[in-house]
Amino acid sequence: MISVIIPVYNGAKYLSECLSSIPDKCCDIIVINDESTDNSTEIASKYTNQIVNVKHGGPVLARNIGISMATSEYVLFLDADDILTKDAINIMRQQIETNDIIIGLRQDFISPDCHDNHKETKKSSHGVITGCALIKKNTFDKIGVFDTDLLCGDGYEWLLRAEKSDIKIKKIDDVLCLRRIHDNNMGKTLKEQEYKDYCKIIRKHFVNK
Repeated sequence: MISVIIPVYNGAKYLSECLSSIPDKCCDIIVINDESTDNSTEIASKYTNQIVNVKHGGPVLARNIGISMATSEYVLFLDADDILTKDAINIMRQQIETNDIIIGLRQDFISPDCHDNHKETKKSSHGVITGCALIKKNTFDKIGVFDTDLLCGDGYEWLLRAEKSDIKIKKIDDVLCLRRIHDNNMGKTLKEQEYKDYCKIIRKHFVNK
């Protein structure tokens, strides 16, 4: 089994499509409800009985709570507005046996309700955790959980720690997750915070050695 951890904060608009993309026969879905005020929990209850209500603390803390709740050997993180590709789980399971982390690609797509103008979409790098990485749960015992001092870039920072350890990481060129581009992406609404957090990461891993 794979524990799929999904932080949700007012994600009702896209949550059903996200949850529908997860194969229920091999996945144990854990929804961390980050004090939503919409009907996110009502939607989530149609797909899982593991809904953990927490005080609003952001997605990084919610992911760490999900890790502590997970009972499966493998962990996958997914955002409430993303969609797994059809064969993502099978592809990752086939590769994980001799590795600790499998990382694939994420493909952006423009949500039909998006008002912004976007000329193109693109595949992201392998530095993405959410939706694109299957991780052996005991990896977190070795290198720790996500840094709650960060609001953005926590997955990238965690991977930098993993790469400096003896963790076996395999990068594959399969698209595993579809990332929805819409009007309220964190990359749009928290640009200043994103800049600050990535500066923190650079100082921590590349400057202050």
